[in-house]
Amino acid sequence: MAQENKISVVFAAADEAALKKAVADVGKVTVGKAISLKAKDRKTFGRVKYEKVVWIDKVKELMDANAGTIPRFIDKAEFDRDYAAFKVLMPVITAMEQQLDLLKDTALLLGYDLDVSALMYYRTMRSEAENNAPGSRSIYDELKVQYPGPKTKKAGPAEPAKAEEGSKPE
Repeated sequence: MAQENKISVVFAAADEAALKKAVADVGKVTVGKAISLKAKDRKTFGRVKYEKVVWIDKVKELMDANAGTIPRFIDKAEFDRDYAAFKVLMPVITAMEQQLDLLKDTALLLGYDLDVSALMYYRTMRSEAENNAPGSRSIYDELKVQYPGPKTKKAGPAEPAKAEEGSKPE
């Protein structure tokens, strides 16, 4: 029975180079600007979702129109810089997430196809080795390390019998 391939795609060397360059270009633009947080630190800060972005837009509009109402403890210049940077990043992040999802889905299907083919080859070599086909034993022996089979328990020292309830050990 022939294998059903889920995806067939080819990336030419120029495609690979273009992908790597695009990632490197993003890195060049963000170096010194992008921050890397630890997982525990990410939980400290709330994510700004669509409804909150709309609200922040309204706050900015009102702050711009009513500069005299801004409390002294709010640095309006810093707020404006953060706002502008946020507005630059969010559409880029959305576009990059869409592309990353496409790449991940493609890699998932490619990996699935590879795994199915590899398993088919392994099983064929196992069967051939069981039938003593020339050259198959060494291939099977090399591949079987991926699937070592069930682990057998070694007989260890016997556990001491538990004392019955209410009895005292001697």
